[in-house]
Amino acid sequence: METKQAIRTGRHCVFKLHAHLVFVTRYRGKVFTGAHLNSLELLFDRV
Repeated sequence: METKQAIRTGRHCVFKLHAHLVFVTRYRGKVFTGAHLNSLELLFDRV
């Protein structure tokens, strides 16, 4: 993944998009196993 995010331009606008990911834990139960959590941690470290 790039270390610098590109600033995108349009005809009448300039924008830079970011994502905010929220995990709601109230109703999640036992959905995520240890393997899931490890792979998510590796993925989030890359971002």
